[in-house]
Amino acid sequence: MTAAYAEPSYATDLTAAPTSPSVALVGQVQPVADAEEARSDRLAAAAQRRAAARTRDLSALLRERPDLAGVHAPADFAVDAVQWCA
Repeated sequence: MTAAYAEPSYATDLTAAPTSPSVALVGQVQPVADAEEARSDRLAAAAQRRAAARTRDLSALLRERPDLAGVHAPADFAVDAVQWCA
């Protein structure tokens, strides 16, 4: 004799798009695509912050130590690009 097994019904559908913007509550599971997109956005923003910090620090270094100008061509190019954009 086989017992019938019924799938439990869940109140939330994880694949459905949210109907209104909301904040995820503790214990609430977000769809994988949203989590991956959020992670990708965070990584891109972090990379932009790191690049800006490196360029800012490089500009400050060459401003404080003009004797270093001409030592590394890519550094000179980056500093010139920042000066022309400012």
